[in-house]
Amino acid sequence: MIVPDTNLLIYAYNRSSPLHLTAKAWWENCLNGRESIGIPEVVAMAFLRLVTHPNLHENPMGIFQATGILSSWLECPTCHLLAGRETTLPRAWRLLSEAGSGGNLTTDAWIAALTIEADAVLHTADREFSRFPGLRHKNPLEKTKK
Repeated sequence: MIVPDTNLLIYAYNRSSPLHLTAKAWWENCLNGRESIGIPEVVAMAFLRLVTHPNLHENPMGIFQATGILSSWLECPTCHLLAGRETTLPRAWRLLSEAGSGGNLTTDAWIAALTIEADAVLHTADREFSRFPGLRHKNPLEKTKK
């Protein structure tokens, strides 16, 4: 299972991002592929918050456009929301403890805990996720070295 991080989804829809075309192609391949996709609820809400924020974009999306995009993802047969279980919060706390930090890492720890529990691979461009032991992650926008 693929778990997308917010940053890649933003790049896929932000035409002014230098990573837009690469991220858009990656996300379209994911949505049209056979591998299942689990979108953490917190990632969906962060996408909604950021693409509609008037101080972050010259032309922010309207709420109906942004929720329409989210709905279209969830209509894909391989895509679903990823929610926490009773074990997720304690796992996130352990990940924060092992990382030795809280603050801005708290949401990342939640995403990492969800990904670990789903036996999935987090797709992200955020290097901070390497701080969480046991998390499988990759940056699909990076060119692999041969």
